[in-house]
Amino acid sequence: MKSRNYLALLLLAGAALTQTVSAQQYEAFHLAGLNLAERVCATCHGPNGKGNPIVGGPRLADIEPWYLRNQLIGFRSEFRGTQKDYIPGYEMQDSVARMSDAEIEEVVAYISSWSASPNAPTITGNTNRGSELYVSCAACHGIEGQGNEALAAPGLTEKDDWYLFRQLNLFKSGYRGSHPEDQWGQQMRASVGVLETSQDINDVLAYINTLGS
Repeated sequence: MKSRNYLALLLLAGAALTQTVSAQQYEAFHLAGLNLAERVCATCHGPNGKGNPIVGGPRLADIEPWYLRNQLIGFRSEFRGTQKDYIPGYEMQDSVARMSDAEIEEVVAYISSWSASPNAPTITGNTNRGSELYVSCAACHGIEGQGNEALAAPGLTEKDDWYLFRQLNLFKSGYRGSHPEDQWGQQMRASVGVLETSQDINDVLAYINTLGS
């Protein structure tokens, strides 16, 4: 009787080990041929960086390489993503925390090759009022929202408006731009003071949606 029980345990252990090995082989098979950017980014940001609003991953295609590099370094340096109650940022920080400079360059270079159509606008507002509010944005981001690398200001056209809405609110709350070494983030945080209400943010984003079209 004991020998039967022992044999049964051996069979169960063998089956469990086989399943574990099979799962590992399956995972290795599917990840072996993927670029680092596909393994790390695609889960939240979608294939070819088209974005995924459900998990808070913005569209990455067409983001300036220099800006993307700065943000990855910012997450790694804990300028961003240290607040555990803001899950997308916290998960992003965890994803890049152990990346080397070379790996960041690899990810940036690969993402630069992605191409995805802009997502449809989701925010409506008073564009006339938005154009007035945008005056303070234009000083850094350009009259047409084209961006300015010298001022570390990214282009704003064809970006996910829901994501811009979230980021403006993060700057207003201090979740972004409060790190003492984050010079450009601090400047941005000061600039969003002109947007006093959610309606102001909607209006300026509605206007930004008209730029570059």
